[in-house]
Amino acid sequence: MTLTDIEGDVEEYVEESTRSSLLSDILPDEQPHVIKYLPPKRLEDTLRLSQLYASERAGFTWGDAIYAAPLSRPLSTMMYGQVGVVGSYPRKGRSFFDARCARGIDLYQNWIQRQTRPYTQLTTTVHASAANQELRNAFRTRFRIDCVLFRPDEPCQAYVDTEQDTWLAITHWAAVGHGVGSGFSQEVTGLKWCVVASDAFEAHGLGYTAYLYESLTGVSSPYAPQRYVQGHYSSLSSDVAAAYAASDRQVVICDFN
Repeated sequence: MTLTDIEGDVEEYVEESTRSSLLSDILPDEQPHVIKYLPPKRLEDTLRLSQLYASERAGFTWGDAIYAAPLSRPLSTMMYGQVGVVGSYPRKGRSFFDARCARGIDLYQNWIQRQTRPYTQLTTTVHASAANQELRNAFRTRFRIDCVLFRPDEPCQAYVDTEQDTWLAITHWAAVGHGVGSGFSQEVTGLKWCVVASDAFEAHGLGYTAYLYESLTGVSSPYAPQRYVQGHYSSLSSDVAAAYAASDRQVVICDFN
């Protein structure tokens, strides 16, 4: 199969992905909501600019992009930051590539094998991460892919369903050169800070471990079951004293008031 044949198949598949009913299942509205978790130190700039940041470092699954999840899957990316920001990603006029199935993956793999220099770098040198980033950016640029849908590749028990969840790599198009870009982006609009994550995560193996959830809900945990009660910073001493004196096991979840 020639490169021309492969590229024709990819273009056809992008059109199919964009029209697919499976896309409507994940992003059901014309302006579906997505959620992005980020470190607290990034929150001020994000809200001030009302823009999410398209990552540019090597090592991300589909290259430079805004990585987010549909709001219908609010837990599946929580391990990436303590604050969750929600916004709208308009579907109209966007093109999608569904990398959740074997056909999409096969098309991508067939295409990169024809990209001799970066593919050789990917498979035979220490610079595989950089080559991977270049190839995925080049693929999305060549076929003008606005968003890649893919299965989670970093598991976290009780949070991530690697077979059912969908993650999004949303393209920020560079103003110069019109290729895949990075930096603050207006692709996701109407941003609002909506979530403070209450668990503690740590990278473990190929994914993450959620320590509080595992400790408090695990079948073998000596601390389960717990009852959670609301507390406040202004009354935390008495809230904690009441929880300590209670006949059942209580944990105070407090707000900042």
